[in-house]
Amino acid sequence: MEIHFCATACIVDKEEQKILFIHHKKLNKWLFVGGHIEANEDPETAVYREVKEETNLDITLLGDRYPRQEDYIKPFALQRNVVNENHIHIDIFYIALANNPSQIKAKEDEVLNYKWFSKDEIINNDFDTFPEKKQMAIDALDYVDKLSFDVRIKTKNLKES
Repeated sequence: MEIHFCATACIVDKEEQKILFIHHKKLNKWLFVGGHIEANEDPETAVYREVKEETNLDITLLGDRYPRQEDYIKPFALQRNVVNENHIHIDIFYIALANNPSQIKAKEDEVLNYKWFSKDEIINNDFDTFPEKKQMAIDALDYVDKLSFDVRIKTKNLKES
């Protein structure tokens, strides 16, 4: 059995409440940005590298470093993708914020196109991706929205004190 480890980012434009998808050349589907983790590379370094290579974006990964601050960010999900009966990808899935969404530039040899999709566009039946990617994108938008809400509540409470 051939097993590859991958790192993927569901990139959110917080201001526009949209998720970045790339139109993958090989699979001819809309997917999140990511790729294989190279030898001697940790998952965080891999996802930063893949995002920069494929889109030119800088990102901030969301999540907690637990139990110690020097530990890796806990991924949002860990997914098993069967390529064929003898080959699987174990995908370490992160939610990330785009630091510079206007600077996007797709890597043409890997990406047919890119687009920021709204929640309504993602749930549309004509949106050509895998069903779990739709669910993950919706969950990511909800996660970022909840984080924003939590920050607003904490800020409000601090001002009231």
